[in-house]
Amino acid sequence: MNEVPGNEAAFGEAPVNQTTGSQAAGNDALVEQPPATYTPAAHTIAPSRSVAASAGRAALALLAGIMAWLVPGLGHLLLGRWGRGLLFFIAVGGLVVTGYLLRGNVFPPRSGDPFGTLGFLADASTGVFYYSSRFFEAAGPDVSRAAGDYGTRFIAAAGVVNVLAVLDVIEITTGRRS
Repeated sequence: MNEVPGNEAAFGEAPVNQTTGSQAAGNDALVEQPPATYTPAAHTIAPSRSVAASAGRAALALLAGIMAWLVPGLGHLLLGRWGRGLLFFIAVGGLVVTGYLLRGNVFPPRSGDPFGTLGFLADASTGVFYYSSRFFEAAGPDVSRAAGDYGTRFIAAAGVVNVLAVLDVIEITTGRRS
């Protein structure tokens, strides 16, 4: 080890010369290190995006999010992500149509209890499929059977999937996700 006082080094570290601030190399040869200097350019904060650019990006994110909510997958299609757009459309559409065919309950906008309101929010999150429910539910819901209860869950699950798709579109548009 190094016997010079004030020149202690941990095991495996090269000893440091206290007068010059340089470290010893493999054969105890001193290698000069350039002195650390303060450069103001390295410590300045980079200017953020302009207000107009961030407002434009926020407006685009809002528009894409609304389109993604209205028609599942449309927000991704507008961003040029055809695969994701089709995947979300097929997933949400498949869950909704299956739920309708199982005669699941579609909750009305006004409800007397909190669970009915949550059910409406989940159902309305399917976008255009919510308004097409009257076409599929000509006979009305039938939750007296287990299939009708499962259908209600499928419709609500489709709404949750579409909300996730909307959030994905917003994150892609704002640049938080690629």
